Amino acid sequence: MPRKPKSTPQLVNEAAELTQRLVRMKAANQFGIAQCVSCGSFNDYKKMDGGHFISRKYAFHKLREENIHPQCKQCNRFFSGCHDDYRRYMVDMYGEDFVDWLTETKWTIVKWNRNDVMDQIVELKQRIKDQEARLAGM
Repeated sequence: MPRKPKSTPQLVNEAAELTQRLVRMKAANQFGIAQCVSCGSFNDYKKMDGGHFISRKYAFHKLREENIHPQCKQCNRFFSGCHDDYRRYMVDMYGEDFVDWLTETKWTIVKWNRNDVMDQIVELKQRIKDQEARLAGM
């Protein structure tokens, strides 16, 4: 019996998980070690979270790579993302105007196009393969 196709929200969640993985991989050095943007600790990218500056509950920024960075589980889960430290990182990385734009637009309503999300998933999977090759030293 064929499987029921994933709903658009399920596809968006899949794309979100892939985006978080890709961001952690991109931030990792050649040994697979990434740094938490909040506390500065180092760990294997696989053991870190893809922490969102603007919570992923705000759909408009849920898949935006510039909104997602490696965070240790302690900062992301137990210290509510260490928002003040994360904000300092974001301003240093992208500038005050971009951080303000993220904050001001978080309530923007987005209607996901199923085909666009499926295309994004294909692209993310390829980019993850590229990062896996980089981290494997190829």
